[in-house]
Amino acid sequence: MKMCIIIVLILSSIVNTGYCLEQSKDETLDAAIKEFQQAVEINPNNADAQYNLGVVYGEKGMAEDAIAAYKKTVEVDPNFVKAYNNLGVIYYEAGRLGEAMESLKKAIASSPQYIEAYYNLGLVYYGKKQYADAVTAFKKTVELNPNFEKGYYNLGVTYASMDSLDESLAAFKKAVEINPQYSEAYYDMGVVNAKKDQLDEAIKSLQKALELKPNDDKSHFALGVIYQAKRKAKESAEVTGLSKK
Repeated sequence: MKMCIIIVLILSSIVNTGYCLEQSKDETLDAAIKEFQQAVEINPNNADAQYNLGVVYGEKGMAEDAIAAYKKTVEVDPNFVKAYNNLGVIYYEAGRLGEAMESLKKAIASSPQYIEAYYNLGLVYYGKKQYADAVTAFKKTVELNPNFEKGYYNLGVTYASMDSLDESLAAFKKAVEINPQYSEAYYDMGVVNAKKDQLDEAIKSLQKALELKPNDDKSHFALGVIYQAKRKAKESAEVTGLSKK
């Protein structure tokens, strides 16, 4: 059964403005871009305007323009950590993992308590299959915020990728302790329990996942595989005379 990491990159949002993306998104994005462009034309050293221009370019799907705006932001203000973080996110989404790592490390260097940058760096390390480094980054997120369930969840996924199954289960259990509605964590707990041949525990976890998300096809599939495995194990035991009446 395949386990997938949840990619929830944390993008720092617009600062110093009441701009909202919820209504008339395309029109407001275009209007915002126009205003931010005028702001930076008047004052190219306005780091907030450069940064917000990067945010709206990103919302518009204009990745290269967003990168240019964020680069200008940190050129004007080398300590603008949110710009480094957002650069890392865009680079990650473009598959430019080396550049993503570099940007996120700069964010952390400027702000050692920046949880979002550590979290995103963990995802980059995971994408590069540098699992030990990913564990370190995710551990830092939950050290900084012990109630950060996504940090524990992705820590669990990373441990599972390293076949550190006990550590993986412990992380998933912490995630659902913080957020009892975390269906993905229950699903992955089931997968790990199945890998440990703890089929009854796997069934319980997957049933909980389905209680929270009844139409989750992967949980139904995983349960089917486990029930099938239990049936075959029982039949095998009966054939060899090991079945107890």
